[in-house]
Amino acid sequence: MSEPSVTLFVQTAGGIFLRTVQSATLLREGKPPGYAAEDATRDAAAFWGLPDFIFRSAQLAHGTSTREVGDAVVVVGALGASVQVKSRPTPTANAARERSWLDKKIAEAARQGTGTIKTLTSGTGMTLTNERGRQVLIKGQDKSWLPITVLDHPGIAGYVPAGPAVVLLRRDWEFLFEQLKSTYAVIEYLRRVSAKDPVPLGDEIVRYYQLAAADAGTKPSPLDPRVAEFGRRWAAPLLPQAPAGHGEMRHHSLLRAVLEDVATAKLPGGVTHADMLDVLAAIDSAPVAYRQEQGKLWLSWLREVAEASQGETLWRFRSMFGDDRPYLLFAASTRHAVWVQDAFGSFVSLRHQEHLELMPERSALITVGILLTPRSDKYGPWDTTLIAVRGEQSLGRDQRTALEGLWGKMGERVVRT
Repeated sequence: MSEPSVTLFVQTAGGIFLRTVQSATLLREGKPPGYAAEDATRDAAAFWGLPDFIFRSAQLAHGTSTREVGDAVVVVGALGASVQVKSRPTPTANAARERSWLDKKIAEAARQGTGTIKTLTSGTGMTLTNERGRQVLIKGQDKSWLPITVLDHPGIAGYVPAGPAVVLLRRDWEFLFEQLKSTYAVIEYLRRVSAKDPVPLGDEIVRYYQLAAADAGTKPSPLDPRVAEFGRRWAAPLLPQAPAGHGEMRHHSLLRAVLEDVATAKLPGGVTHADMLDVLAAIDSAPVAYRQEQGKLWLSWLREVAEASQGETLWRFRSMFGDDRPYLLFAASTRHAVWVQDAFGSFVSLRHQEHLELMPERSALITVGILLTPRSDKYGPWDTTLIAVRGEQSLGRDQRTALEGLWGKMGERVVRT
């Protein structure tokens, strides 16, 4: 028996709308329910989020025995989550018996989650396989970890889980990923609620909409005057009330398409899958509320730059940054060429260096630039160029002067060459 569907009446500035959250997806046949529930939990996160961030369980030798490392491990940027999945194949109508099962399994999952986090943070790193089938070295000591318990259970009215982990039904886990369509956003949300009192099992959806309403009614904090001209700050509510991409999925999905471009590209020499995981996380940190607008803007840029006259190169730029988030540079240009890639790389290096000089406390954060250039063949409507930099750029005085002459010192600028 799966969790029941839920219909909410959500009050927004535009009026009241109905939000129906379906029951959890059906488990695959041919596997024991517990393993099938683990697969379904990872599958939902990989489908709505990105498979690169979702890692499968692993067996670690421990003396003469083996220890399982998580039913699922999620790693996105500096955030990590150890996810334990517990399934009740045949729940009964006896409330006392179900409470006893929940108490036992939630406590067991918390111990296992804590053990997984201890294992991942006790050494120099551990190689795990993600849902794209790639092996990635995870340096657990560099992450902030969160234990999460996902229950495949219909729930009991009024039951409040106890313990250190965030506990939610599999239906609610799937709701968060479908609602936000971003691994970074889901783990950020779960970290946020981990600091709050637990809610009755099955009420995570209600809590989500309460926080979304609070976000919608909160004014953004003042922009740091040091970067008032540097770029666009995340100022929209972090939690959308309508599902991400609602009504404009084509535009919203463009950033996901770019993530797939980056994730499936051949790795440059000297770059590891762990390096690319950091880059993908930086891109996925783009707030959900801006993705639809950015996708629409990107497509309009591609049309504009494609109309440049012969021998002319047209550029379009937008920069975004947020508190404790990577610095992102979105761009489009007329053609795909080595010199265009080199020029874009110089732009990213210059902006990154300016960023560090203005806000040296953000020196550990990465800057990622994504350039789209139009094409019209069987390989797709654009080429994707990615530039990622970190730390001091060591730009010489003459080089710095030349780059400032080309790109300007700050802000958006259109350049024709």
